[in-house]
Amino acid sequence: MPWRRPPALSAELLAHWQALGQALGCDTPAWRAEGQRLLRSWARWPRAYHDTTHLWACLRHGQAVQDQQPGALDNPHAVALALWYHDAIYWPWSQHNEERSAAWASRFILSQGLPDTLAQTVHQHILDTRHTPGPLTGDAQWVVDIDLAILGQSDAVYRDFERNVRREYLFVRWPRYVAGRSAVLQGFLDRPRIYGTDLFYQRYEAQARINLGMALQALDQGLLYC
Repeated sequence: MPWRRPPALSAELLAHWQALGQALGCDTPAWRAEGQRLLRSWARWPRAYHDTTHLWACLRHGQAVQDQQPGALDNPHAVALALWYHDAIYWPWSQHNEERSAAWASRFILSQGLPDTLAQTVHQHILDTRHTPGPLTGDAQWVVDIDLAILGQSDAVYRDFERNVRREYLFVRWPRYVAGRSAVLQGFLDRPRIYGTDLFYQRYEAQARINLGMALQALDQGLLYC
């Protein structure tokens, strides 16, 4: 069964999707139906963190970037589409979520008669949210930083994040989860910078490193940081 999502949040997300369609000249029944499909997918079991709340947070961060640094995004529509689709397909046991989400985005964008270059850009942005180490530039870095903004939130919000990630991975036995989760968190800590953009670095880097360090310390003691 899908997770229940608050009606107000669903309405806000659909309003954003429809406004995006209008901005792209695609305010059609097909576009509106796609918004419903996306919300159903984002609300599907076994999501506990990668759900409509995460989508909403990403879109809010994206809007904040435009409000605080006008002109920072080269293609705000591509960024918004990438955020909408980056976890559109999410099964915790799969290694191909980003590739499948990117393919879904490309198919729909092209089906609406939008430019190939837009589809290609969105496709690559989504693949970049695999968070493999390496340099990124321009909008790609913004998309990745937005996706990782959760790492630099308050202690209470971060603890809830760790709890929900564990809920998504309940099928993994605890010792294996500790090893895998520790490797992921340490991988971020080992980077010279977690956030590539100056805005996110200045706002979230210090707290992210505190959060990650505390979560690792808890895992080292066999505990979940929650």
